[in-house]
Formats: sequence, C-alpha cells, structure tokens
Amino acid sequence: MSTPSKPLRQPGLIVYLCGLATSALVLWGVQVANENGENIMGWYANGIIPAGAFLVGIASGVGYAVGSRLLQVKLSKAFVFGMITTAIVDYFAAHYLTYLNVIELHHIPAERYGFIDYFREISEGMAFKDKHSGEPGSPLGMWGYVYKVLEIGGYSVGAMFPSLMVFGMPYCKGCQQYLKKHRTGYLHAPEPWSVVKKLKKKERLAALQASIKDLIGRANEFTGPIAAAPLAETEAALATLDQTINKDAAARITYTLKKCPRCDAHHLELSLFNYTEDKKVANSNVAKIDKTKVVAADSTEAAAA
Repeated sequence: MSTPSKPLRQPGLIVYLCGLATSALVLWGVQVANENGENIMGWYANGIIPAGAFLVGIASGVGYAVGSRLLQVKLSKAFVFGMITTAIVDYFAAHYLTYLNVIELHHIPAERYGFIDYFREISEGMAFKDKHSGEPGSPLGMWGYVYKVLEIGGYSVGAMFPSLMVFGMPYCKGCQQYLKKHRTGYLHAPEPWSVVKKLKKKERLAALQASIKDLIGRANEFTGPIAAAPLAETEAALATLDQTINKDAAARITYTLKKCPRCDAHHLELSLFNYTEDKKVANSNVAKIDKTKVVAADSTEAAAA
C-alpha cells in the first residue's frame, strides 16, 4: 500500500503580502509620475499596444513571483490566473489615485466630479499625438473605451508575467523545493563558424542546416540512454561532454542539469544555440526531461516498503 504524498503548500498570506507590497509601490510611482505630468498608463506602442499598462503590470506582479521563489511555494494555475481579478482592482486603484490627484490639484469637490465622470472623460477624450506635428489628434469618443479594455488586458497580462515565469520553473513536489542549477555540458558541431561564415549565403545556409541536423542527431543518441537514468548516471554522462563553450562552433547544444537541494530529483534541459545564414545568433529549446516525478514515486514506494 502506497503512502499518500505530502500536500503542496499553497500560496499563503506572506506571498499575497509580497504582491500587495510591490503593487502599492507601483501605484505610488504612478501617482508621482502623474503629479509630474507623465501618464505612464497611457503609453502605447504602434498606436494599439498598451505598453505602459503592461510594464506597470509587470512591476506590480513581481512581489508574487519573488515571494513564491523565496518561500519555495509552488504557484498553482488557479493562483496565477486568479491574479487577473487582483490586477483589475489594481488598475482601477491606479486610476483612482490619478483621479484624487486631479480633483485635489484643481480644488474640485468629489461630489461635483465623481470617479465615474473622470473615467468617462479620460476614455472618451482619449487622443493620440500626431507623429509629425506632435499635436493631439481628435478625441476617440466611444472608441476610447476599447483602448481602456486593452489597457486592462495589458496590465493583467503584465501582472501575471513574473508569476508565469516562476510557475514554469522545475519544482520537486516531494521536498517542495525549486530545483537549482547543478551542472552543464556542451555538445559542439565540428564545423567552425569562422569558416562557414565566409561561404556564400546559400552555401552558408546549407552548411548550417547540415551541421544542425547532424548535431541534433548526436544529441538524440547521447540523451536516449540517460532520459530515464538516475542522477549519478546523468551526472557521469554530462561529465564526458565539453565543459567550456567553443565560441567558434557553428552550433552547440547546452545541457543544463537542475537538481533538488534535498534529494536526487532533477531536470534536464537541452538548448540549441546556432549562427544563421544572416550571421546572427539564434537559440531555441530542443527538449526538457523532467525526472522529478520518477524520484518522487520511488521515494513513495520505498517509504511504503
């Protein structure tokens, strides 16, 4: 009979407080910027991308991610996506601070000019500056509400972004610890970039494609035997790879081994770095091998025995 695994710690009060702390700091920063005539929430890229709201959202959401990482608490999907509600509240709180600044600056009684009046005015009166003259264009009218929805979306996505990064980090559920970088190894293509880059563009492309194809084939042969191997065998295999980067190689695959600080649970990631026919550098993920669940299952069986 197997022993039930220890339930995961859920994001607690301290994690929430960390997030609220950064949100409060960001809202204060937005207010200071508003007082100095800079509406950060109104920054747009290409006339439609709410860049300012996205950046403010990222800054406000950093606390949740940092709290989760430092406290070794694995964020759930429900928690990450539940941050949308918090982000929407923060968004309107930021505008409310701006509203308070406006009525205080112009000595307007709140009963004569409410927050709804303010939000209607900034939405319908929203206008973009002309690229050439720098003068404000015509008010967007009802279309301004569409841009406010875009701002809310940008802020919400930005607020989730740091936590999504932490959510994707390898985690040992048995020990409830985030994995740490343990060892790296490099598999290089034999073709030197100093030679390949002198070829004509079409020949360079063909040489790079052949080099990468051969490199991935070698990586598959190397990775196959250790895909389900225990930590000791994986470490021994990685020790046979190059331990330093050959900068003149046309392509390389980096093996990054991350390990639980308390047990043998580990995670192996393969990343491809290569030059392109345009003499630029590209990188992509080749494979991720999660061997944390196997170790957890073995530990459970051993405890049951």
